[in-house]
Amino acid sequence: MSLTVVTDSAACLPPALAEAHGITVVPLHTVEDADAPPTTARPTVSELADAYRQAAESGAEVLAVHVTAALSGTVDSARLAAQKLREEGTSVTVLDSRASGGALGLAVLAAAEADNARRGAARARESAARSRLFFLVEDLSHLCRGGRIDRTTAFIGGALGIRPILTTGPDGIGVVETVRGAARARRHLIAQAVRAAGGTALTGPRPPAAPVRLAVHYGDDPADGRALENDLADAMVAAGAVVESIMRSPADPASRVHLGPGALGIVVAPHLDRPR
Repeated sequence: MSLTVVTDSAACLPPALAEAHGITVVPLHTVEDADAPPTTARPTVSELADAYRQAAESGAEVLAVHVTAALSGTVDSARLAAQKLREEGTSVTVLDSRASGGALGLAVLAAAEADNARRGAARARESAARSRLFFLVEDLSHLCRGGRIDRTTAFIGGALGIRPILTTGPDGIGVVETVRGAARARRHLIAQAVRAAGGTALTGPRPPAAPVRLAVHYGDDPADGRALENDLADAMVAAGAVVESIMRSPADPASRVHLGPGALGIVVAPHLDRPR
């Protein structure tokens, strides 16, 4: 059997990388309103059904791996689209990745290395479950306005120059630690990633230094992404972490609505051996 994987733009996959692995990316939408801040919308059931139908045209199995339901209703629409295709005689496996950003993107890449939907889903689940995403934003009001964090967290983040280092998981967005000052927060962002990769930047228990794949995300300025990637790579080498690859990409437009300008993110994911 062969496999075609479909995901959404929350995976932040560079287009050339998605194309090289035969991955279809369905965009999340931004909604502009002259009288209100921009908002976002999930893909429609019809958009997803069309993507799944096109992916199945080659005769391959279709695996749809989507952004966590804690942040988007995309997977709900995906299940309705899959049901529509089942009525047409086409099977689509839908998976809630319980991840976002590069944690989703790297899980999708792991899935695309499999030869059928069952193995692909298992690889995606393992990669996403063992991944950590850490990120910083300049202004928490964007996340608060979109309902991604509560008002208390937003207030703390806006007081006295405190910059929370945030993470995403099955339950949504949470705070890893709070740091005062933008430069110090950036250093701690890198340190958290190094620790998750099995390095020695922080004290306390550490996981073993197994091979990892990394993703680096930035908001509006590609130079921010390049600088973060370079500093992260140097820190990983100094800490003895084993890095197999680094994927650098901007946050997708829908994510930038909620993150605001100047966001930075790092994902640490396991390096899974290619299936035999």
